[in-house]
Amino acid sequence: MNYVIAIPSYRRAKTLKEKTLALLERHNIPKERITVFVGNQEEYETYRKELSDEYNIVIGEVGMGAIRRFIQRYYPERTRVMNFDDDLSEVMKKIDDKTMVPITNLEEEVILRGFASCEKENAYLFGVYAAANAMFMKNRIAVGLYYCIGSCWGLITRHDSDLTVTLDDKEDFERTLQHYVKDGKVVRLDDITVKSKYYTEDGGMQVTRTNERILESAKILVERFPNLCTMYIRETTGHAELRLKDTRKFKTNEKSSTLDSFFS
Repeated sequence: MNYVIAIPSYRRAKTLKEKTLALLERHNIPKERITVFVGNQEEYETYRKELSDEYNIVIGEVGMGAIRRFIQRYYPERTRVMNFDDDLSEVMKKIDDKTMVPITNLEEEVILRGFASCEKENAYLFGVYAAANAMFMKNRIAVGLYYCIGSCWGLITRHDSDLTVTLDDKEDFERTLQHYVKDGKVVRLDDITVKSKYYTEDGGMQVTRTNERILESAKILVERFPNLCTMYIRETTGHAELRLKDTRKFKTNEKSSTLDSFFS
């Protein structure tokens, strides 16, 4: 199965080299599959000095929403694109409710498995479990309305305006909702998660992200998808968060997809 890997990065050349690229190298992912997307010529020169010449670096646009739109247009339709954040230290799998261990084969256990599941289910987006907590993870491949976190996800590309993210914050929620509306489902590997510092790593979106902007993005999504998500404020972080649930076909035993316990 053919696939490529896309990594958007901003002001994190050393972090990218020491974390995500090191992770991919440990799992023997060929460098020719990997493209790093940066915001401008200055960033390109910084990353070119830091990274091996074997890595392809492409100048895109500044901003999470902008670079995601650029990446969507960059690849031909029907390309299998595996997307990673630039600060991943490990990919983990659930063993039991108390135990997670590093995966042994990133390609087989996540990338190929995720895309094969999409093709089986006639879906175009897959993700992994958001919370690195074995208690909440499940040994299953979930299909339906499930939040696909923006740090590790696979996409079969379509150049469709209905599937183009518009937000810099909550763009992973936006993408999840767009694909659910378009296809009636997304796929999530609920036994797989990632280790990352998310809101605390230097560089990246932290350069411009504010609580106010996060809140505004959450409000926009609730307004756009009123029957599919609700908003709440997480007490431990003060960040606006979303719960996903399709209330158009409500079932009393159906659980919502959320980030509960993610920051605990």
